[in-house]
Amino acid sequence: MADFLVLDPIPASWAISEDQQGLYATARRFAREQLEPLLTRSPDAAEWRQTVKRAAALDLGTMILPAHMGGMAITRGDLSGIIGQFAAGPLEQAAELSLSAAALMVLRAHDALGQLPARNIHDYFDGTTSIALSVPDVGTSCTWRLSLQTGSPGLIMLADTGHPRVVLATPPVGRGRTQHTRVTGLGALTLEQFRFDHTDEIAPLAILEQPDTHGIHPIQTWLTESALYLCALLAGAMHQSVVFALDYSAGRHAFRKPLASHQMVATRLADMLAATHATHVFLRSVTTADTSRCARLVRQLARHVSGEAIDTSRELVQLCGGHGYVEGLPPAARFQTVHWLALLLTRLDAALGGYIASQPSLADSGQYGARQ
Repeated sequence: MADFLVLDPIPASWAISEDQQGLYATARRFAREQLEPLLTRSPDAAEWRQTVKRAAALDLGTMILPAHMGGMAITRGDLSGIIGQFAAGPLEQAAELSLSAAALMVLRAHDALGQLPARNIHDYFDGTTSIALSVPDVGTSCTWRLSLQTGSPGLIMLADTGHPRVVLATPPVGRGRTQHTRVTGLGALTLEQFRFDHTDEIAPLAILEQPDTHGIHPIQTWLTESALYLCALLAGAMHQSVVFALDYSAGRHAFRKPLASHQMVATRLADMLAATHATHVFLRSVTTADTSRCARLVRQLARHVSGEAIDTSRELVQLCGGHGYVEGLPPAARFQTVHWLALLLTRLDAALGGYIASQPSLADSGQYGARQ
C-alpha cells in the first residue's frame, strides 16, 4: 500500500524530467539510509559528523548557485522536493542539514550572494556555518530565530530609514538593549525570540533593498522563501507519516484482521492519504506559479500545510495509540517538532498579510487577489 504514495498525482504539464528524478532519487536514498534510522536512536557525535559530510556531498550549495556562478540555479519546486525527502528522518535533523537554504534563495534572487560572510557556499551545508531561519512576528514585534550556531547571522527587516529593507545580520546578543529569549531546543537547533527596539545596534553583513528581476521586494521574497521551506519540511513529514501509517495498519492485527481491514481505520487512512496528496499538489502548484501571484498563494499554502500537518500528526498518534502506541515508535521523533514549525508558518502567514496590506497599490490592483 505504501508504494502508492510515491506516485505523484500531477498534471502532465508538470512532468518530471530525468534530471529531476535523479535529484529526488539521490536525496531519497540519502534520507532513507542516513536519516530514517535516526527515528529510533540518537546518533553519536562522530556518526553525525559523517552524516553531515555525506549530506554536503549532495552539493545543495551548487544547486542553489545561479548559472553565471557555476551553479544549477535550482527552482523553488525542485528545492522543495529535495528538502521534503529529508523529512524521512527526524525533522530537527532535516532542518539542521538544510537550514540555510531559504536565506540563500533570497540572496540569490536579489543578487547578493557575493555579500555572504563565508564566500564558499558549500560552508553553509557542511556543518561549519549556517544562516538562521528568521521569522517576523507582527503581533509581538519580535523575530523568531531557528539557529544552529550561536550568533549565526539571519535575515531581518529594518525600517529605520523610512524605506523597509532586509538585511543579513548577526543579532547583538549579550550587549546593548536587544531583548533575547530562548524558547526551546530542537535537537542541535535553538528556537529563540529577539526584539530589536534599537536597530542602531545591528551591523548588517548584507543589505537587500532593490527588487529582483520580477519587481518583487526583498521583504516579500524573504517571507515567501521561508514559508516555502517550512512547507516543504512539513509536507515531507506528512508523506512519511502516512507511509508509516499504511505499513503499520497493514502489519498490525486487531480481532484477527489487519487494522487496515477495519472500516473506521481504513476511512482515517484514506483521509490522511488524500490530505497528503492534496498538500503535495498544492505545494507543487505554488512553487511553479507566476512570481507575481506567489505571495497570496503562499499565504493560503502556509495555512493549509500548518493545519494539515498538525491534523495528520494527531491522527497518527490516535491510530497508533489505540493499538499499543509506545514512545519508541519511529514517528514519535517528529511529534515534538511539527507543532513548532507549524507555529512559525502561522507567523509567516500573518507577516505576509501585513506586508500585502501595506502595499495598497498592489492589493487594490487585484494582483494579489482579495485580502485574507
